[in-house]
Amino acid sequence: MSIDKWINEKDSKEERIRREKAFKSLSTQEVKDLKKKKIRDMVQKDDQKTNVVSEREKFIDNIIEFKNWLNQRTYLKGDLENIEIWIKNLYSIVKYDPELEVKSTNYSEKRKFIEKYKEIPPQFLDEKTRVALNKLIHGTTRTNSDNYYLRKLKNILKEKLKEAEYYEILDRLFRIF
Repeated sequence: MSIDKWINEKDSKEERIRREKAFKSLSTQEVKDLKKKKIRDMVQKDDQKTNVVSEREKFIDNIIEFKNWLNQRTYLKGDLENIEIWIKNLYSIVKYDPELEVKSTNYSEKRKFIEKYKEIPPQFLDEKTRVALNKLIHGTTRTNSDNYYLRKLKNILKEKLKEAEYYEILDRLFRIF
């Protein structure tokens, strides 16, 4: 939706004429002063923006720029090289920026968790939840159903951990008395 529909053309023409008359009535010195003031304001705004913009905001701006560029394309097969370059650049920003760094664990730590996961008896989890967990561990594509069962398991875990805190308090109580 364009803004032109909301602005009355008659009012905008009158405003334009009024501004031109006011500008023509100014002396050359006043015009120079206004131009200097405008340039000074623009420079100060740019300085303020550079101080405020964080790395995360720059990264988000880059992603939005990539999205806009991608949306303008109608035939992506010819742009595969450019898309690869964009993605590599975005990945390098994430990889080398400590603020945006993806938290990852060591391969050996992951292996330890997988071995502990294998120790869980099959009857402990229902089949669909176990399938969703296996897809999560091995990095295969998950369906909406898998995501549902993972969310459900996460909620159950929160409840059980809360209960475990209460049982721990009761256990301490029995040990004291």
